[in-house]
Amino acid sequence: MPSAHFLHLESRCNLLTQRFLDPVIAAEQAALLAGQPVPTPNFDDFAAFRLLTHAELEGYFESRALDSLAALDGAFRRGQVQTVGFVALIYLYFWKERRQPVWPSMPVDDVAYLKQLAQEALGFGRQFVATNNGIKEASIHVMSALMGFFPDELDAVLVSELNQYGKRRGDVAHSSWHFNTRTFESADIEKSRLTTILSLTKAYYEK
Repeated sequence: MPSAHFLHLESRCNLLTQRFLDPVIAAEQAALLAGQPVPTPNFDDFAAFRLLTHAELEGYFESRALDSLAALDGAFRRGQVQTVGFVALIYLYFWKERRQPVWPSMPVDDVAYLKQLAQEALGFGRQFVATNNGIKEASIHVMSALMGFFPDELDAVLVSELNQYGKRRGDVAHSSWHFNTRTFESADIEKSRLTTILSLTKAYYEK
């Protein structure tokens, strides 16, 4: 059964597709059947679709990462830090912070030090999600790692599709695109890209 986060993502993306793209596709098909010129779409609809669906995808990955952190936080509060989950999180923390571990000289202090590192790593994870801005490759790698999936374990096609989607969102989010409508190809292509991402996301992250 897909998670509640994915069901929300899928529902919202379907609604946004129906609102911004399906009318364009229907109008183009009607024109073609009638032997008339294909109407010029409202490119604001394409831009809105990209921005809003990107936000939904970003929200999905952030929510999934926060769920994993919440589960680890619960384990931390129960004193359970000697786990694979915490070792992976601490490793991620060291890796992203470019930090070298310095282990205690006395073995008896190992657990106390591990608890300290676990707390620091949880803080790192929460801060990363709080300041995340997008679904480009670097962000997806870290958020997936927070979920327990490290880069070499990820679906390379999905990561590439998300990365490109993040870049295309940037085409309409960070500067005026109004006179550069070449950033849009067609409503069918915009819809197909998102459909592919949703399908791959469900297959990988919703096992």
